[in-house]
Amino acid sequence: MTIGATIKQLRQEQDITQEQLADALGITSRAVSQWETDRTAPDISQLPALANFFDVTTDHLLGVDIARKEEEVGKILDQVNKYGNEGRDDKIIEYLSEKIKKYPKEPILLNYLAFALDEHYFNHKNADDEKLKKEKSEQIISLCERALKYYKPTEDNSFAKQTLVYHYQEIGELDKAREIAESLPIIACTRDMLYSITLKDDKEALLANQSSLLWSFLQMMHRVFIRIYESPQYTIEQKIEILDADDALIRLITGEKPNFYNEKLKDNAASRARCLLHLGENEKALDMLEKAYDYADKFENRPDIMHYTPCWLSEIVGTREEHFKTVTDTNYDELYEFITKPQNKFCELFKGNNRFELLMEKLKEKISK
Repeated sequence: MTIGATIKQLRQEQDITQEQLADALGITSRAVSQWETDRTAPDISQLPALANFFDVTTDHLLGVDIARKEEEVGKILDQVNKYGNEGRDDKIIEYLSEKIKKYPKEPILLNYLAFALDEHYFNHKNADDEKLKKEKSEQIISLCERALKYYKPTEDNSFAKQTLVYHYQEIGELDKAREIAESLPIIACTRDMLYSITLKDDKEALLANQSSLLWSFLQMMHRVFIRIYESPQYTIEQKIEILDADDALIRLITGEKPNFYNEKLKDNAASRARCLLHLGENEKALDMLEKAYDYADKFENRPDIMHYTPCWLSEIVGTREEHFKTVTDTNYDELYEFITKPQNKFCELFKGNNRFELLMEKLKEKISK
């Protein structure tokens, strides 16, 4: 960034006009305009006065501080991603809370902290106490609003808005969620849609389509089905139909080897078992729990290199590392926790059932390894 661009950025951030800056320095507004368009540059003798006026260092004006800050923020984000890959929301929260003391106006760090708080206390249900939920909710909203305040006009602030929309939806503030969602742009075309047609090599273009369009579609549709399933307006029977449709789509796209999508099939089977229990179909519910275990087992024992059977996924080669989980628990842990939750009543209703006891023993054995 040039010194002129830095002066313009500082002036706009502090809501100062060119005329006000010119008056403070004893120069003309035309001189300020020429600085900001890089036609001329301030004399070296003017740098201390400029730095004092904006309350920054001369290094900052010359871009030295900015480059150093960008490098440091990059390293911080690398560490955040590392913790994220390990499913350690708690470490992200602790780490970013400390780093933000040094960079209190860095929107991307504020965003990531808000997102981590939302994941830890709301998505992962680590806030059972209503007082704690309220406290953390206020913190998440405050962080997002601060981030939006510090974004520059030319920067993309959609991450902060997305976090706010999801959070307001989670806490039932749908009017606020809708207002923010409506402020986001309607995007008619994206990189995923157009990138592949710019490639001359047919195989490269095919890979671009398979790995972006088709794969993104499957990921997004799974999320859509689960959001529909979680809506209270549907009956138990309709919820089972929704889960069946999601399973059918996953199998249609992935063919005989769902690979890491076995995790999604496990979640769907477990949810379906709970629905069947509500309908009084206990044997079918137990069948579905056993199926959930099979999916969990397939996911945990997936190969290091994963190929997909259908020709439309022929160019996609997945690896175990690429498909890391967002939490440290295994699928066995997650299924065991789901089954033993008192509100799901599996342990209560299947107590003494030989099939159920055998399933629980298998899960305990896998978890203990």
